[in-house]
Amino acid sequence: MAAAVTEVVVAQDPPPAITRPQRSRLGTHIARILIIVAVLAFYFVPLFATAAFGFSLPDVGFSLEPLTRAVGSRNGTDTILLTLLLTVLTVVVSLGLLVPTLLFLHLKAPRYLGAAESLSLLPFVIPAVALVSGANVFFRAIAPGFLVSPLSLVPFYVVLGLPLVYRSLDAGFRAIDVRTLWSASQSLGATGLSTVLRVILPNLGSALMSASLLCAALTLGEYAVASLLLHQTFPVFMVSVGSSQPRGAAALSFITIILTWLLLVAVSAVASLGAKKRSKK
Repeated sequence: MAAAVTEVVVAQDPPPAITRPQRSRLGTHIARILIIVAVLAFYFVPLFATAAFGFSLPDVGFSLEPLTRAVGSRNGTDTILLTLLLTVLTVVVSLGLLVPTLLFLHLKAPRYLGAAESLSLLPFVIPAVALVSGANVFFRAIAPGFLVSPLSLVPFYVVLGLPLVYRSLDAGFRAIDVRTLWSASQSLGATGLSTVLRVILPNLGSALMSASLLCAALTLGEYAVASLLLHQTFPVFMVSVGSSQPRGAAALSFITIILTWLLLVAVSAVASLGAKKRSKK
């Protein structure tokens, strides 16, 4: 007798259908990934292309020769050192002028803060060409030798960075109760200088670092004023080198961008460490 073979068919449930909320979340997740990839490609593809062009030679491959040739030509090292000196002086002068000014305004004359903020926007309105032309006429009549020195760029850089530095410091002053801190310190017998050094400035650490970073970035990248006054700073040097050594200029640009990012990361790390220490206290 032939054996009867019985096949047992197990019914399987169909896969659950994707609901509309799940589709919406999936689409949002995919859109976020695409946006992140597009932003990363927008920033890093030109950066990698600049590095590949600047640190290579035809039929040689990777090479540091374009960089060394660019730095060694036309007093490149002296130009870089001069630009760093101008950056430090500009940061010191800007903070030295604006920190006492904003402290006085917040303590003694808060009604003038709006007028001061409006005046700080004038460098955005007045072009650099007009600023240099007016200063040129003024200083040639009073101090003809002033504009000859590269240090004459410091006042111009302070004025150009005024809107950025003022807003960073003003945000820091508004984040703390300056009057309460000042009154409490004075009631404990502290002098005005001791209050500024031990109470006000430590609470302005993040604002001071942000203002310094913005001021330094502006000084390192400013071209118009230095070019009009015929001074050889790093941006002017890069433009002049780029006309004859494009690979060297690309390598210098890449290094400048990386150093700026590292400086920003360092400032953010120091600010976060300071905030954590204050929160623990």
